Amino acid sequence: MRKYLCPLFVLIALCFLPVSATAADSFKVGIVDLQRCIQESIEGKRKKDKLQKTKDDMQKKLDERQNKLLELKKELERQSMMLSMDAKEDKAKEFERQRREFKYFYDDISNQMRKAETEVRKVLLGDLEKVVGDIGAKGNFTLVFERRSSGIMYLKNTIDITDEVIKAYDLTKK
Repeated sequence: MRKYLCPLFVLIALCFLPVSATAADSFKVGIVDLQRCIQESIEGKRKKDKLQKTKDDMQKKLDERQNKLLELKKELERQSMMLSMDAKEDKAKEFERQRREFKYFYDDISNQMRKAETEVRKVLLGDLEKVVGDIGAKGNFTLVFERRSSGIMYLKNTIDITDEVIKAYDLTKK
């Protein structure tokens, strides 16, 4: 049985040799930096500005609540000598309640911002995936890697298609 296996493996290898030689001739690889596409594309900049405006609005609301909480704390400290024990206790409970509300509000706003950023990134990456797929098909690429997630440490600029992707993406969003 062993004497038949060796010639069989050689025969199989010879069958695939011409196929792999022709496949190697047409093998074309591209690299794209999606993070750079997001940062430099018109749509990416627009979405980033919109997110920043939303973040600024939320920060303003957060600052207002924080200032109210600080005012209440200062008032509690100023009046602590003049208030009775029951009144001090009531003010302390009120301050603690508002402090907890502020913490919940802060956590809620943080979660909203994270979700908004994630959603924007998801939409942008979905759009960019379509553009990269089109460029890959038109450019006859065998593989297109994402620069950061694929662990690529060095590449020739000739296979980097990031600029082409940014231009094509900007044209689709006009």
